[in-house]
Amino acid sequence: MGKKKANGEGSISKRTDGRYMGRYTVNGKRKAVYGTTHEEARQKLNEKLNQISKGTYIEPGKDTVASWLWEWLVTYAFPTVKQSTYVSYEGYVRIHLIPELGDVKLTALTREQLQRFFNKKYAGSKKKKGLAPKTLKNIYNMLNEALEQAIINERLYRNLLHGVKLPQKEKEDIPILEPEEQTVLQAAAEESPDIQAFGIIFCLSTGVRLGELIGLRWSDLNYRNHTIHIARTVGRLKKVDEDGNVVQKAEGVKTTEIVVRPPKSDSSLRTIPLFNELWDGLMEYQKKQQALMDAFGEDYDDQGYIFCNSMGNVYDPRVYQDLFKRTLKAANLKKIKFHALRHTFATRALEAGMDIKVLSSILGHAQASTTLNLYGHALPNHKKASMDKMSGYYTASFDTNNSTDKAS
Repeated sequence: MGKKKANGEGSISKRTDGRYMGRYTVNGKRKAVYGTTHEEARQKLNEKLNQISKGTYIEPGKDTVASWLWEWLVTYAFPTVKQSTYVSYEGYVRIHLIPELGDVKLTALTREQLQRFFNKKYAGSKKKKGLAPKTLKNIYNMLNEALEQAIINERLYRNLLHGVKLPQKEKEDIPILEPEEQTVLQAAAEESPDIQAFGIIFCLSTGVRLGELIGLRWSDLNYRNHTIHIARTVGRLKKVDEDGNVVQKAEGVKTTEIVVRPPKSDSSLRTIPLFNELWDGLMEYQKKQQALMDAFGEDYDDQGYIFCNSMGNVYDPRVYQDLFKRTLKAANLKKIKFHALRHTFATRALEAGMDIKVLSSILGHAQASTTLNLYGHALPNHKKASMDKMSGYYTASFDTNNSTDKAS
């Protein structure tokens, strides 16, 4: 009877089909790896032998990338992340990862396959644009969490995502309104038949996001200090059932819902001081809203929102976007995204000499470096203005010296 080979013993031979086969023994069972060259088979064999010697070897299972990602989504992501995050994760898995990598055995997944996936998703094709770098980064972070959990669950022995490089895209210019355009838009908002258009002026004056704007309540105001607290955001999200399934389109089925939730991060919970003119404008707007309440009487459903719809209900973000588009058209301005109002505020603030850390706090950024990366284009003028202010100190110094010289 032949002697059983011990764990870690291996050999390489050439097959009749021209490929090379590396054989190794683990737990008394013979296993094999394959390569098109002797060197490739040797590398794969050495990798398995190293895993065996270090105790990190994992028996190849039936898990595919698709089966594990679905399991991870429902078991680990669904109970722990926000609805908006879960909906994004589900889309990344269903739309992007599974069509490209779903059939690959989890233990057979390679770094090269992952790198090709991200390269392809960025480059896209002539008919379809690639994904934005931010989206690719989000997919990378989600996939990293899923693979790390697979290691904890002993489905993988290492995370091959480490070492994968995300494609870098040249920084695009952030669209903002020129001062003249901003003035025209503010005038159009003031003249709008929709009193809620005052929210456009409010965003231009505070930099709040659309969801934060329509999530504001009158109770968020500090009437003594003239400040407002950003405590929630409103968004229209895809529905998710109790089992973690994103509701898909079907006749008579609503797939989305308006959700009021905390802001996107802890740093987004913030208090913003309002300058006097903006505060006065807000108080005038409050009077107009009260007049609407009186006109509709019991039919008005007052939910306490500042920028609510005409019946007092929370504003649908898509409907407020339509109001914004009408106001742009009335101002005869080019089409821009609502988020451009936030960019415009940040740019004007830097141009006016606002400290970058103060601006970062008002915008709700976790770090000032985020603000710098986004709005650094406005800093040259900011630096020039700051240096011009310094001239006053030197002028005073020179005047003092001249006076001393004359006296002597």
